[in-house]
Amino acid sequence: MALLPRKDVVIVGYGAAAGPVSLELARAGQSVVALEAGAHRTAATDFHRGSLDTLRWRTRREMIDGRRMALTFRNAQSEVAAPWNGIYAMASTVGGSSVHWSGQSWRFYADDFRVKSALEERYGRSGRLAHLRADHAALEDWPITYDEVEPFYEKVEYALGIGGWPGNLGGRIRPVHPHEGNPYEAPRKRDFPYRPLRDNATDLVFREGALARGLQPFHVPTGVSMDGAWASTEGVRRPGCTYCSFCTGFGCWNDSKTSTLSALLPAAQQLPHFELRPHCYVTRINHRDGRAVSVSYRNENGVEHEQPGDVFILGAYSFQNVRLLLHSGIDGNGQIGKYFINRATTNLHAIFGHRLLNGWNGPSVQRQGVDDYNGENAMEQKLQLPPEQFFVRGAFIGSPSQRVPLESYDLHPPDVPSWGAAYKRFMSENLNRYMGLQLLTEAMPYEDCTLDLDPNYSDEYGMPYCRVTRSVKQNERRMAHFIWDRAKELVEAAGATKVWGERSATAIASSTHDLGGARMGTDPTKSATNRYGQLWSTPNLFVTGGALMPSLGGHNPTQTIWMLSYWLADALLQRKVRLDDSMAYT
Repeated sequence: MALLPRKDVVIVGYGAAAGPVSLELARAGQSVVALEAGAHRTAATDFHRGSLDTLRWRTRREMIDGRRMALTFRNAQSEVAAPWNGIYAMASTVGGSSVHWSGQSWRFYADDFRVKSALEERYGRSGRLAHLRADHAALEDWPITYDEVEPFYEKVEYALGIGGWPGNLGGRIRPVHPHEGNPYEAPRKRDFPYRPLRDNATDLVFREGALARGLQPFHVPTGVSMDGAWASTEGVRRPGCTYCSFCTGFGCWNDSKTSTLSALLPAAQQLPHFELRPHCYVTRINHRDGRAVSVSYRNENGVEHEQPGDVFILGAYSFQNVRLLLHSGIDGNGQIGKYFINRATTNLHAIFGHRLLNGWNGPSVQRQGVDDYNGENAMEQKLQLPPEQFFVRGAFIGSPSQRVPLESYDLHPPDVPSWGAAYKRFMSENLNRYMGLQLLTEAMPYEDCTLDLDPNYSDEYGMPYCRVTRSVKQNERRMAHFIWDRAKELVEAAGATKVWGERSATAIASSTHDLGGARMGTDPTKSATNRYGQLWSTPNLFVTGGALMPSLGGHNPTQTIWMLSYWLADALLQRKVRLDDSMAYT
């Protein structure tokens, strides 16, 4: 094994979780190396206009290395897990899944950081939470508040480039546009740096239905540059979106979509103290006497190397961070792998027989949405439900576009055959009249939803697979039914002539919103890390990204992952943590 020169900071992974902290520490003069398992793809070499190939990127998922998706799944602790035969969505590439994400970029609600307390305040004396207790929900507040992290959310929006309409600017609701911006968002101190993408016909029809139902629609905040070039606070310029439709699942050929690859790496590469090593598959964290001392990794030729360092940061995906910790014999006093959260899915499809929706025109994130049923915004309406239908929290409902052909071949109702003349007739008559809604339901953490090492499966280097145990509980099932019914009302109010879909919640292998497993907290008996992601058991080892999150929220978590990375960088640079004592933080 080749022993390499010591670095101040060793980072495992180079995606959303790793990008900000690596840039900030290297800018401060610390020697930083980022070890990324995937290849270094760029717009110039891999995502150019000649590569806009749905088969390559969306069907065959070239950015996703199946060898590295070492996962098995089961629905209960008593079952034997097995690998999933479907297609994963976690990219193995420099920039991670931020390269092929949709671009929806949200701040969490203030109450998303205090779910347990907020629910107890609202429902604790009513007996309405009995179903959560029966299913052993493991709710905990975050050890940080929205007010503390609001400046870091703002930093993401200006460093990476997030466009939108402000819904709550210092307590003023919809101050810039009277009919735009999310009126339910947590207060922001500063407006977005630019406006979101323009609406297409799909968005406008969705908006009509939402307004007819008395809801408050808005264009979602988007990490895709609008018309004209835009320059970030990092000095990185991105051109405006061309509305090409090759967006979610694709790297952006024009670098209009923000990502760690397009927005942060160009700035990091200008720094003498930053080094990126692609094709480096980390297999073990080596530790002695309660401290990490090095990591072992294999390069693209399978040759093993050892990289020593002073500070170690795990910035890979939740599954990989937990798997690496457990394989290295670091269980965080039994807390590593607990409280895993992933979304249970439901879906709704509609045909508008007398409207052309042009869903093929523009990226997926070119969408309107409503938050009227998200968080506890529909509390009064939910309290009218009978006890056996009541649920907590909620979902965002939105109107995605991007109907490229190879992604749209199966968008037909169950009474239409999947081949033959009737199939062709339906698709030719209705594909441009189709709308499929995003129902982004929130899931809770539970005691029996976990990540651990599978004793029956190992990869080529003898590293056990990560075993995922998850199931759909009462709250998720009730929520799915309620949200589906509200979405159906919305599209029918907009003029839908046919509606179908799956009203029940379904457990899926991975949604790219897979959180938990190394939960942050204040109590070492209930969490794996302190408020900065510093492991209680190993004070020079940090976790950042989705694995830290105690709760999920009804929005995409990417901006919160970037925010937590800036939060960690600030803690290290301002010496809010001590590298010899995880309890001695400020």
